[in-house]
Amino acid sequence: MADATDARQALPPVIQPRAEEQALSPRKVTVRPESLPYITVQRIQPETLASTISAPARVEFRSQGISTAGTLVSGRVTRIHVQIGDHVRAGDPLATLASAEASQLRAEYARDQTELARAEDQYRRQVEMMQAGVGLEIERVAAETQLKQARTELQRSREMLNLLGGGIANEVTVRAPMDSVILKSHVAVGATVSSDSPLFDLGKPSAAWIVADVFERDLLLVELGASASIELASLPNPIAGHVVGESAAIQTDLRRASVFIEPNNARLPLRPGMYARVTIKVSAPSQIVLPSEAILIRNGRETLVYVETDAGTFEARPVTIGQAREGKTPILQGLSPGEAVVVRGALLVDGEAALLL
Repeated sequence: MADATDARQALPPVIQPRAEEQALSPRKVTVRPESLPYITVQRIQPETLASTISAPARVEFRSQGISTAGTLVSGRVTRIHVQIGDHVRAGDPLATLASAEASQLRAEYARDQTELARAEDQYRRQVEMMQAGVGLEIERVAAETQLKQARTELQRSREMLNLLGGGIANEVTVRAPMDSVILKSHVAVGATVSSDSPLFDLGKPSAAWIVADVFERDLLLVELGASASIELASLPNPIAGHVVGESAAIQTDLRRASVFIEPNNARLPLRPGMYARVTIKVSAPSQIVLPSEAILIRNGRETLVYVETDAGTFEARPVTIGQAREGKTPILQGLSPGEAVVVRGALLVDGEAALLL
């Protein structure tokens, strides 16, 4: 008896598996035949998950669609012809100034006209004298040089007046350089402005686009040319557009980046500052995707699916999932292509498994 007791004492102790190890070990369950018709099994293969992302947006002008209207001379604003939000055509008056410099430029132009007329008369006289044999070549050359200089000065004065705009005496009319919308006014009647002072900010209507703020995690899903639906409060129905680019910088506080969208109809009445919401069609990289009903959550933390190992026998498989979209969930880890997974009736299989615990 002593020998038997000693032998039992020499055996290693039986180690019971910990609860964590039991949770991680494969759990198989055989479903009753009468329950099988309510269970759908599908062999899985990687596929592309087409979906959409939604983001807040706003209407802005592209940088090349914005310009500033100003004046070449200093002066005092006597009249403003437009208001913020007005649509103007190229050449429409924006503001009128009273400027002493404008008076001086116009006087210089008149003087240059007189100097040109005098130089032309002098040159013509020297040519006639040369033809009559009483003139000197050196005097003809000098008259020709003076004529060329007078023409150059008059051309310079004419170009300055063209840039100055319309008006007479000391009056200057500032005009729109292009078809545009008045975005901002920097002046008021009675204000004194200098030659480098901006008077108005202008935006070209056809250069408006929609800027959407997309979360950083969704940026990889957005592709150039992707179609988008744009909802604006001022329009009764969504409008169609497409993605034309995205910013290189991320907003550090919101973890968002700007995605630029052009409307398909360039004639839409877009105004900068409008708020919008966009829905962009995206596609994730090829991956295994399951109906969301095939995925179960145990104890609020463990995510699993059921894989068929033999006919009517299923194994609980822990998986890592991605963000669900439109009733489908991508599987990031835990499954391999070709495995047979329960896509309908997972709760029924899980109920059978619970009876075995």
